[in-house]
Amino acid sequence: MLKVSLFLIFTIFLFTGCINQNLSPTLSYDLEKKETIYSIKQAKNIDIKKLVKELEHYPIIFVGDHHNNEKTHKFFENLLKELDKQGYNLNLANEWFSPNHDKLLKDYTDGKLDGIRLKERRHWDEFTKYKWEYVEPLYETIKANGGRLYGINLTKESRKKISLKEFDKMSKEEKTFYDSLDLTVSAHRQLIMPFMQHCKKLKEKSDEPCEERMYRVQVAWDTYMAENIAKLSKDIIKTSKDKLLVFVGAMHLEKRVGIPLRFSRLSNLPFFIISNEKVDKENDLKIDTDKADAVYIYE
Repeated sequence: MLKVSLFLIFTIFLFTGCINQNLSPTLSYDLEKKETIYSIKQAKNIDIKKLVKELEHYPIIFVGDHHNNEKTHKFFENLLKELDKQGYNLNLANEWFSPNHDKLLKDYTDGKLDGIRLKERRHWDEFTKYKWEYVEPLYETIKANGGRLYGINLTKESRKKISLKEFDKMSKEEKTFYDSLDLTVSAHRQLIMPFMQHCKKLKEKSDEPCEERMYRVQVAWDTYMAENIAKLSKDIIKTSKDKLLVFVGAMHLEKRVGIPLRFSRLSNLPFFIISNEKVDKENDLKIDTDKADAVYIYE
């Protein structure tokens, strides 16, 4: 009996080793190169109405943003309008604002100021080169729905303190947040670090490699936004019709190891992730099964 057991154990290890060597660690779908919404959960193309149906039981909806891309913003606008038609109460947490802007955003949704004034008071043209005309329709849709807008991002000043480890300039709250950062998620590090090559252009001087500084800021971004989303969800999600949509750069959501991972440590609310993928005419279109729950594919 002992010999049989040992043989079975040896066989399991042998075949497990073979499987690990021969299979890719990431499975993917080969898709047609055309504009569509692809449901990874259903493994098929769907339309906007079917996507909204998929979202029915998810109070938190993460939507990836390809910055300054008109098509991805129009897709999100259409999604918001379809959710509105279905009677959902919509609230939008947005990477382009910090919690310091919440009073300003409330004045906007309350009708005390219009989009032009909101843009001016955000100092949009000084803050970014991204086009206001792409994001304003999203905010107008939330406003028409009777919902609220919220800021969730770190300020530029906070990011600089974290990058340079300026502990002497940090408040007690900022230092506590810094000490809480989890920089040990290897899957996240492997995903993000190849994108940090541009960091050599940073103006601030430091003895620490700029890739490490940038990675620390990325983790801080994800953590801070996740914490704010968790806080907001406690106030917003009261009924099955309440939705909190989170609109951030797609890399913050990729493979669930950024904001979603850190949010799941703070809340047990179910969430749905929608990402983007641009068709590359030179290569086949492959979508990893762990990329998101649904993907908007555009040309």
